[in-house]
Amino acid sequence: MSAIQRAPSPESRREGNIELLRVVCMLLILAHHMVYHSAAMQTGNQTNRVIARFLFAGGMTGVNCFVMITGYFLAPFRAKRFLSILLETLFYSLGITLVLWAAGLRTDVNGETVKNAALIISRSPYWFVTMYLGLTAMLPLLRPGVQAMSKNAHRWALAAGTLYLCVIPTLTFQNPASQFFHQITWFIYLYVLGAYFKKFPSRADGWLPLHGFLFLLMIAFMALSTLWGDQHAELFQRVGSRQNFFADKNTVPQLICSIALLRFFAGLKVKPYRGLLALSSASFGVYLIHDHSLLRSFIWRDWGKIWQSAQNETFILTALLVPMGLYLVCALIDWLRKTLLERPILKGLTPITDRADRWLAGK
Repeated sequence: MSAIQRAPSPESRREGNIELLRVVCMLLILAHHMVYHSAAMQTGNQTNRVIARFLFAGGMTGVNCFVMITGYFLAPFRAKRFLSILLETLFYSLGITLVLWAAGLRTDVNGETVKNAALIISRSPYWFVTMYLGLTAMLPLLRPGVQAMSKNAHRWALAAGTLYLCVIPTLTFQNPASQFFHQITWFIYLYVLGAYFKKFPSRADGWLPLHGFLFLLMIAFMALSTLWGDQHAELFQRVGSRQNFFADKNTVPQLICSIALLRFFAGLKVKPYRGLLALSSASFGVYLIHDHSLLRSFIWRDWGKIWQSAQNETFILTALLVPMGLYLVCALIDWLRKTLLERPILKGLTPITDRADRWLAGK
């Protein structure tokens, strides 16, 4: 996720508010996966069902914000960063698969499973990585164009993208975001959108109460729409009876929610504390570990026991503590990987990646 984005190493260049946003976005994604993969949204406990729908609604908000952060910093293409994304994804995708197979914890692992885990672009179990790497690969073309755009040209591009990718699909109950072309186009749109907020500040940047209110309002709308949709499934036939349609990444409510969250945190004043930077830099590793397709059932059903908790009054406490606990555990694992593997490997490859950057720059 744009957690994938490695912020500049000097702490003085890190913005604590955006680093905090990365952590919050990953917690939103963790909560989303928790209620989705555990089936907690279908619990018979009505109160917990409402809580689960609220937690579900924030998942794509986190995804959208991660990509907008990349545009917010107008992140350039860096060969070392691109390579680190590939190697980190391969490490967790293939490594977790092989460890689970060797330990006898997943007897369904076969040659096809291993091949899918190794082909992290064409067959990656991480759809976000596939799309994000595509976006990153286009940054040598995309970033200079966005930087050179005038304010009016930027607004025109965003207006056209919002209408085509967001407004029309929402009003006509279509779901183009499920298709590869529209997925990568949506990521490009979010990059351009994030860049706009950074390039052209406005008085509205300081309206934190308004941004916070819009975020909560849209979360509530998306959550309640899924509950309402349970009783009106026939209205969602055009999108495969998906009652959670309005929580999709490219719908109008989700876009408003994502923009509000980004602008809320962009207006905060937060120091880049060392602990915050450590948590933020681990967010991509947290994503790769917890959302591995072979680990999901163990994490949410066996370890977290989310379904059982969703049947009683402990669910609200579980919903708060499990994502935070899982984040910390995964962050520790990722710190060990970086210390023991990533830093030594990338240090040895630095001359090659620097040469690639100079070649792209025509030097």
